[in-house]
Amino acid sequence: MQRALLLLIPVILFLIALLFKEKKNNISIQKEHHTMYHIQKIDPHCAPCFEKYVEDVINKGSNIFHYPTSPMPAGTVTPEEAKKIAAFMATLQGFKPSHPEWVTEGRYLFYGNCIGCHSNEGKGKEGYFPDLTRKPLKGIELLSKG
Repeated sequence: MQRALLLLIPVILFLIALLFKEKKNNISIQKEHHTMYHIQKIDPHCAPCFEKYVEDVINKGSNIFHYPTSPMPAGTVTPEEAKKIAAFMATLQGFKPSHPEWVTEGRYLFYGNCIGCHSNEGKGKEGYFPDLTRKPLKGIELLSKG
């Protein structure tokens, strides 16, 4: 009986350590999620808010949806190029971009950098890459709810 108890002690300690590690991993994932997205509500009808959101995602990256594909990496283009892509994307949403003169270059930048994941039409792939033609963008809709 005592021998059986002595054999169980390491197993119990291992299980406790495993549970603690799992709990710690969940906390760090939640912490990452909250620190990346401590953005205020976004008005889905606000063109400058839309452009700022797009710039932030391009410049800072995003994993808001936890898709099985890798997160949107940060800095795939320069911050200036991100502004131009955001101007082009504003037109996809029916917004008048804050800098219409950037739309053509933004379109070229979009097609050169974004279509690998989001496709030629910007439709993405459900569950893997967000649809950038969706109105409002899924990320904006999520953040607009607070």
